[in-house]
Amino acid sequence: MTDVSTETAPMTPPALLVAGPSRRSLIASVVAAGLGASFLPALAEAATSPDSLITIFTVAQTAEQLAVTFYSNGVSSAQAGTLKDANGHGLSPDELNYLRAALIEEQLHQLFFASVTGVPIQTPNRFNFPLGVQTGSTNTTFTDLATFIKTQQTLEGVFDSAFIAAVYELGLLGHADLARTACQIAMIESEHRVLGRDILISHKLQDATDPADNWTYAPQLLTSVGAAPSVVQNAGFFNAQNTGDYAYAQAYDPTKTGDARDLLGLGLKGPLADNVLYQSGPFVQPAGGGGPGGGAATPELGSGELLATGLVPLAGILWYRARKSRRARELREVDRESSADTDDSEI
Repeated sequence: MTDVSTETAPMTPPALLVAGPSRRSLIASVVAAGLGASFLPALAEAATSPDSLITIFTVAQTAEQLAVTFYSNGVSSAQAGTLKDANGHGLSPDELNYLRAALIEEQLHQLFFASVTGVPIQTPNRFNFPLGVQTGSTNTTFTDLATFIKTQQTLEGVFDSAFIAAVYELGLLGHADLARTACQIAMIESEHRVLGRDILISHKLQDATDPADNWTYAPQLLTSVGAAPSVVQNAGFFNAQNTGDYAYAQAYDPTKTGDARDLLGLGLKGPLADNVLYQSGPFVQPAGGGGPGGGAATPELGSGELLATGLVPLAGILWYRARKSRRARELREVDRESSADTDDSEI
């Protein structure tokens, strides 16, 4: 199929996205298996020296760009009736909506991380899909349903592991609120994995005795978030020259209304888009109530100053956290002085 994206100006690749230990031996296993976590190295022990905040968020944003590019082209092909199983059957309307919702969610994640890093589009922003065969402008990833879902399972397996690693690393860094946000995103990525497996079963591409929801615990198969880029690059999904066949392009704009949200004509509008919830940012139920049925939603990283969009630059997050910590110290000092005054009066 034809790449649905538009050209974007290339940016200098951050070193973390083109560096890292060599894992070329993984390429063969990706092509042979392509089943999500199957090509990732077994995790012996999680990293004890966590990545920096900017590394975690930059890698996450790049992963979401890859996800948006994948789902955009898949939805485009499915809409055109060219994504089919071996029996010539395309996706059902419900299955197509699964992919549309996943695309909206991945786009919202990308926009969230872009707001945190302050960089609208990370490099790499051009990707390849190596499990399919590229012929001219057509890749069998987007015409053969089995290859499409195989690719989806591969990518979602990496995303699941990376966000689990992010939870752990952010915890080590002392950012409990950010770790919770990473957990919230990891849960959605895992939903996508299960929906993909359900599509396999419905098209008789997988036996129903191998259920869609087949994990008791989602495995962490990456030692750190920073390990993800080299795995994905060595598997062939992008290269250091940023010359992939498929360019990232924003597919959905939550700041617009109605049909204007659907930037690429992929059906990301109407009730379907309306029913994808918590689009303003990660939601956490306030201690005093609020949110659905109880007042205004509170984005995870929000404060009085940050609630307008729920999407804030990293500098803003760190400023707010520092101010909050400083205020807590001031209150403790006031408590100590008050306690001292009480003791003096008793004497």
